[in-house]
Amino acid sequence: MPVIYCHLTYEQFKGLEAQCKEFHETTHKTEGGFYHKSFRMLVDDSLIIEFHGPLVGGYGHLKKEE
Repeated sequence: MPVIYCHLTYEQFKGLEAQCKEFHETTHKTEGGFYHKSFRMLVDDSLIIEFHGPLVGGYGHLKKEE
């Protein structure tokens, strides 16, 4: 399991805390009908960390409307 340790300023820490409380997840679609969920954490103007979930789906994974 990857572990990342970051020593943050008070302002960076409080900014990340606020983002966690507001948590906005996005969905990204790829060719072939696959998609993954992701979210971004803005640490400061020089560092953004984006986390991606696993690819799921693909053509044929959704039931056809009858």
